[in-house]
Formats: sequence, structure tokens, C-alpha cells
Amino acid sequence: MNNRLESLLKLLEKEPNDSFLLYGIALEYMSANNFEEAEKYFKFLLKNDAKYVPAYMQYAQLKERQNEIEAAKGLYIEGIQIAKENGDKHATKEMEEFLDELD
Repeated sequence: MNNRLESLLKLLEKEPNDSFLLYGIALEYMSANNFEEAEKYFKFLLKNDAKYVPAYMQYAQLKERQNEIEAAKGLYIEGIQIAKENGDKHATKEMEEFLDELD
């Protein structure tokens, strides 16, 4: 386990529902190709904070790497809707482009 991940996990002990920490941990596991752990943290994050837009895009990309294209599409679609509701045009456009590439 790398130092950054260890630090994030220690911080999470104090703030177990911190969206930014959960997202960072998921990304660390994803970059280590530990997709099972990454998915666990993405799911927990989105369950607790369904409006955390970056998680949708990264979780969808994880699903793409696992060749679960329909799941990735669903996450992009959901993320696009949330991003639009939040007025996040950049994230909306980015996820729309990723979704278009899957069709």
C-alpha cells in the first residue's frame, strides 16, 4: 500500500463520510488496478453523496476498464444528469464526450 493511500485511509477513520477522502481512496485503488476496492469506495461515496459528480465519471471509466460497457454508460448518463442539475457544464460536456465514444 502506498503512503498516500495509507494517509487517506487514516484520515477517513476520523471523517468516515468525507466525500473527497472517499473519492481519493477510490482513485488510489483504481490507479493500483485494485478495481474491487475502488468500486467499493465509489459505491459508498455515491450512496452517501449522490451529487458528487467526479465520482460518476471515474467510476464509469473503471467500468470501461473492466469491459462493463453498459454499466459505464449508465454511470455516465446518471452523472450527466447530476452535472446538469448542478450547472456543471464542463463535467456535462466531458461525460457526454466519453459516452459518445462508447456508442
